[in-house]
Amino acid sequence: MEQLKKEIANCLNAVKGSGKFVSIDTVKFVFPGLTVEGVGEIAYPINEAQAKVLIQQAYKAPYGKGHDTVLDSAVRSTWEIDADKLSFKGNQWADVLNKIIKKIKPELGLEDYTISAHLYKLLIYEKDDFFLLHKDSEKEKGMFGTLVIGLPSTYTGGELLVRFDGEEKVADFTASSDNYDISYAAFYADCDHEVKPVTSGYRIHLIYNLVQQKSAKKPQPFSLETCVEELVPILKEQQEKSAEPLIVLLGHQYTPENFSQDSLELDDRPKAELLLRAAQKANCYAKMCLVTSYLSGSPFSDSWDYYDEDVDEDAEMEEVYEESLYIENWLKSDVPELNHIEFEEEDLVVSFKLADGDPIVKESTGYMGNWGPDLMHWYHYGAVVIWSHETNAALLQKQNLQGQLEWIGYFNEHPEALTNDELKTIERILYQGLNSSDRDKNIDHSIIADWLIKRNDKEFFLKLNKELCQNYFVKIDTEHWLELVDFLGEIVTESIFDRITQEIAYPVVAQLLSVLYKLHEQGKYNALPASQIDKLPRYLSVLLENSKEKGFTPSASVLQNIFWIESSIPQSEAWCERITEILTATKQRNYINHVLVPQLLQQNERTPLINKLLLVCERYLQEKADNQPQPPADWRREMPNVKGHKKQWAILSDFLASPDKQVYDYRAVQAERSEMEAAINGVTMDLIMETIKKGSPHTLRITKTQAAYRQKLKEWDEDVALLEHLRKALP
Repeated sequence: MEQLKKEIANCLNAVKGSGKFVSIDTVKFVFPGLTVEGVGEIAYPINEAQAKVLIQQAYKAPYGKGHDTVLDSAVRSTWEIDADKLSFKGNQWADVLNKIIKKIKPELGLEDYTISAHLYKLLIYEKDDFFLLHKDSEKEKGMFGTLVIGLPSTYTGGELLVRFDGEEKVADFTASSDNYDISYAAFYADCDHEVKPVTSGYRIHLIYNLVQQKSAKKPQPFSLETCVEELVPILKEQQEKSAEPLIVLLGHQYTPENFSQDSLELDDRPKAELLLRAAQKANCYAKMCLVTSYLSGSPFSDSWDYYDEDVDEDAEMEEVYEESLYIENWLKSDVPELNHIEFEEEDLVVSFKLADGDPIVKESTGYMGNWGPDLMHWYHYGAVVIWSHETNAALLQKQNLQGQLEWIGYFNEHPEALTNDELKTIERILYQGLNSSDRDKNIDHSIIADWLIKRNDKEFFLKLNKELCQNYFVKIDTEHWLELVDFLGEIVTESIFDRITQEIAYPVVAQLLSVLYKLHEQGKYNALPASQIDKLPRYLSVLLENSKEKGFTPSASVLQNIFWIESSIPQSEAWCERITEILTATKQRNYINHVLVPQLLQQNERTPLINKLLLVCERYLQEKADNQPQPPADWRREMPNVKGHKKQWAILSDFLASPDKQVYDYRAVQAERSEMEAAINGVTMDLIMETIKKGSPHTLRITKTQAAYRQKLKEWDEDVALLEHLRKALP
């Protein structure tokens, strides 16, 4: 394994520069001071009149065909002016060229070369001019590439397309002309390139030969595909020998906020592309992420003072007493991320020492009293994780709920990637239950519906235990259940509904009503909704019996579905009577006043069920209105029935029993006052407290109030108003 890791590292170390075969960018505009023999100095942007004058001094451009130079307007149509007819005033343009060369060297992997740009031609493309796909021939000793610099002019079309190693890049200089920037494209002579037809205006460019100054190996564009072919067999062998994911670190650190494939620095970009492509060809999964190395320790003693609250976060760490290594910030891609990957430093493929140099994030704490300050360092390294299908099958069982669902969704979209091992694993975790926790209650499971349909599995729900069957039924959304009903058919769906309602639960009824509502709305499977609606009183009766302590209080959406069903599919008198009894069995004020009655008042159609419910609610509210709350006769308050704080309630017993005493001052030390406050705060009682900070010890003033009476009176006023509103809706 160590040898394979070395071979992988060697492949990556062969990557130099950005891995690009073309560098496309702009520099700030300066006046080139370009003078053309027979024309004079050029003004910018170059207008039509100047362009026509330039063409008068130019000749039709030929192209190289083998050892010959051929003039053929079917292959190339453009005008050119030779370099000996061009000159530049001052040094400004030489500075621009130096700036461009400085920028393209790291882009093209030329840091170790001394290069220069030699002026070759000025090209003028007018409307319909173009140059078909070709390679540039070597025009002078040491030439390895071409630099194209666009001079500001107004035109459309004329895009430069550069191709190499199966990849294509486009240089469109038209936008920079409007901004008076100077656009350029530099590429290797081995690259195929073409100029698309100019559709309007004049495209005017300077052409330079890129030349290496010293005798050395000729610069060549980096062939990613060649490196891919070298790496593929190494990855295959590594994956055969290891059941753990391969974690390959790139060369630079990135903040989690700015980590993306486009933000990769220098050779990290081609290294990542190399690993991703090779993994794909080796039939492996690959995904980019950040590998974080965390260190916590103490700074050198001479870098901080015990009396300083702050410690310089740039101080050097003397002793490390905590360190960890983990993956975070997976980069989004088609391949889902993984969790529960455990690894050590020796498991990594890395060509540098971890935690060497400056961390990308630093924090420090000041002197803490009993111990000195802490330094915390985070190193976030760009990395690519590669793992086999066999490894993935094993890891799928360890993923959290969101991860497992994302993998199922991935295979729905990429069925060709699914192996038998992965298929068996997903089937196993679906039948056993996904790795859910309390915080996952609201996660949508609808992806399971797509899985079943794509796998043509009509027996799945009938093979599950009842609890899991109910769980999936509730967590797959209504729209996907409509698709499932279409897929399963009416008979199988009816069997599933019978299964999930054997031991009914409120979420099941709520979801069932939603599905029935949508099925009937679409006019599908009329027998299926009708059968389940007949059983609805039984389902709700069971819920009512199972919720005697808390009371059965359906939600607004459940009520809406029941009302809609009854209005769309008229039910019997007995059905309406039983539903009315169930929906009004719980006389909780919050449910009646704030859920049931508002939903009833929203119904435009007064069906038999709505009328019955309105009458029951009217009687309930009338009873409330007939019993207006009365203020307490005196200041006596009932002693609470509690087990704790016996000492505190014994102290308060006489005060609570007094019919005329409203205030009690409890003078005691802070600990005893706190105990008294805890006793009173632990019950619901018309008492308020405040601390009088006079004298020593302070006094806790306890005052009786009529808050409960005022609250009941407020509720009574609301009941009376709601009753009046409801009566207007009565038939």
